[in-house]
Amino acid sequence: MPIDARGSDRSSSPPSRGTSEHALALIRELVELGPRRVAGSVCERQAHDRLAREFREITRESGSPLHVALRPFRFNTHLYAVLALHFGVATLGSLATLAGYWPLGLLLHLLAAASYYGDSTRRFYWLRRLFTFQPSQNLVATAPARDGERTIRVVVIAHVDAAYTGVMFHPEVVRRGTRPPPIPGLEFMAKGMLVVTAATALLALVDLLSGTGLIGASASFVALAALSVPPVITFALNLEVVLRDQVVPGANDNLSGSAAAVALAARLVPRKPPGAELVFVVTGAEEAGTGGAYALAREVSLGAWDRRDTVIIGVDGLSNGALRRVVDGELMAVPMAPWLDRVLDQVSASELRFREVTSMNIPVGATDAMPFHARGYDAVCLSCVDPQIGAPRHYHRLSDTPDNLDPAQYADSIDYAERLVDAILEARA
Repeated sequence: MPIDARGSDRSSSPPSRGTSEHALALIRELVELGPRRVAGSVCERQAHDRLAREFREITRESGSPLHVALRPFRFNTHLYAVLALHFGVATLGSLATLAGYWPLGLLLHLLAAASYYGDSTRRFYWLRRLFTFQPSQNLVATAPARDGERTIRVVVIAHVDAAYTGVMFHPEVVRRGTRPPPIPGLEFMAKGMLVVTAATALLALVDLLSGTGLIGASASFVALAALSVPPVITFALNLEVVLRDQVVPGANDNLSGSAAAVALAARLVPRKPPGAELVFVVTGAEEAGTGGAYALAREVSLGAWDRRDTVIIGVDGLSNGALRRVVDGELMAVPMAPWLDRVLDQVSASELRFREVTSMNIPVGATDAMPFHARGYDAVCLSCVDPQIGAPRHYHRLSDTPDNLDPAQYADSIDYAERLVDAILEARA
């Protein structure tokens, strides 16, 4: 007789919303809604509407209040166009310097490096604003604390939009891009965007030194040629993604997190402590550069969510690898709050199946936790990573389908996230 991950008999009735099997069925349904679930698309909105019905059903079935709302915002729709623009500007800067226009080269290199620094840290947007901002939405389901009794707010956040694909996401390219050279002291090179941004900033220094005659023409040419390689490659790879214009199913990245948010709400809301507020967020435009999380973090940081009693838990890609707690930061790692790190250690030690859930510095990209980190919130993201390639299996590939999910790992990941929420509520009660 088939048994689901939480021990219920599934031969006679459909699985309940708290089970990983229901989450897997929901992932399949969301994939079938449409092939281009990109930021700002009709398919993205349809997926949000479908998930909103799931959260409303939890209230109907359990009797526990869960207030569900779609919050609109505007953001770019194509991260890879933004990246191609940044490092296309850097490439133009190198060409300008080679042609003898070093002040222009200096300006373009400084612009590209500074703009991408702001973009990656979610502090400000410059070049990104040359693209139009399109409407999208965040789905926010809130189980409120009893009036006047709130002591802690735990926010579980995932995203529903799917990514574009290209040559840069071939497993071998990803593996090489996330592996530092086997030379002591060069471990930082596993952060690919740190390398390309630093190279762009150093190009500005070369422009200045060569233009003012502080280094000779030969040395200037060699430095310019060597340092231009990272931005030129980055420009070309991202431009290829833009021109290919192909969208992945995104079953693991990140419908697995979206469906897990429903499962976690079904498990946690009916038994939450009176003083706890639980919030389940499914963002839009994450694959465009964490746009939904950025909009929400900017909105709630004005006073709606107090940093002192709010904890963010990202769930992003909960299958196709070994579960890890991700240390965010595209350029530099953003450390977790020490108390949260201790709670994670306790959860990892609580069961044998959780013992391998250790910290990992994210080599590329960012998660929905990053905009909250940038605004001073305590946050962590849970994600599965295949150690052999430095990313989840099928990462941003057309093979990221429901059939390629690992059901056992997915069930364990949801259980770990549930255990983490319980541990945070206990630690901050």
